[in-house]
Amino acid sequence: MVKQTSVPARRIPSRLVTQEWIEKRIASGVGQGVRELYRPWIKVRSVASLGSSHIVPGVKIQRAHHLLSKAEFHFHLILEHDPAVIDIREQFPLLPQAETFSIACSLGYRPVFYPRTKVPLVFTTDFVITKVAEGGGEKIVARTVKYRSEIEELSPKERTRLLEKLAIEKLYWSRRGVDWKLVLYEHLSPLHIQNLVKLRSHALVSALLATEKYFQRVTEFIDQSKTDEISLRLLLTKLSKALFIDYKVVKSLFFHMLWQRRLLMDFENQEIDLARPLKVFTPRSIELNICDERRDHA
Repeated sequence: MVKQTSVPARRIPSRLVTQEWIEKRIASGVGQGVRELYRPWIKVRSVASLGSSHIVPGVKIQRAHHLLSKAEFHFHLILEHDPAVIDIREQFPLLPQAETFSIACSLGYRPVFYPRTKVPLVFTTDFVITKVAEGGGEKIVARTVKYRSEIEELSPKERTRLLEKLAIEKLYWSRRGVDWKLVLYEHLSPLHIQNLVKLRSHALVSALLATEKYFQRVTEFIDQSKTDEISLRLLLTKLSKALFIDYKVVKSLFFHMLWQRRLLMDFENQEIDLARPLKVFTPRSIELNICDERRDHA
């Protein structure tokens, strides 16, 4: 089972940031590394956040992820569930500072400094994501996550300043050939997120349970079942009896297979609810349907 720590937003005592402090952090490896060795530039307990922050043990990358809002946490779930994603680096620093400072000046913007100092701000991008490219190999994309309300509720002056910061961030990544986008939380599917929240605690299960033998037996059972005609609870009860395994264990295995995409469903249009039917497919059943369609059009 995977558990996360939710940390309420709180006011962090302000401290004067010095260039020496920043350089020490860089020298120690903060903001560098990949996968398990990556160290976020910002951690939950070091900054005030919007809403609840989360320290989340990774299920794709085996390290703690530091997510500064509910929006970041929910977007992180989508990334973890995406099979094309192979690395997630949150709170990624845009270094060197001199470059973002120079970009601001070139765009005619007032450079950003840490409060009460003349130390240029270290910009950060919420997520730097490594994905498997369509033609093979890897590609990096960058995503910043905001609430629409977070932008709309700003004063005109504050909104202009935020848009300037986003423009600096976008140009920084454009110079590196990296696709950068702003993700508005309100554009994410609430049902998709709700389903992922239910499944994530089953993303990692005992090695004794996550075996090809059990995967095959569940797959065969689903292929022979009309999953959309009975409640999910009844389906799992029948599966429990067929496998001679406790109901709770079968439920965990079933949810694990949904998370790992060994079982398939429409995440954006179906709710995982034990009291209601859940139309579930297997990769094998889809392959058979494709073959049948090809024969029909031959």
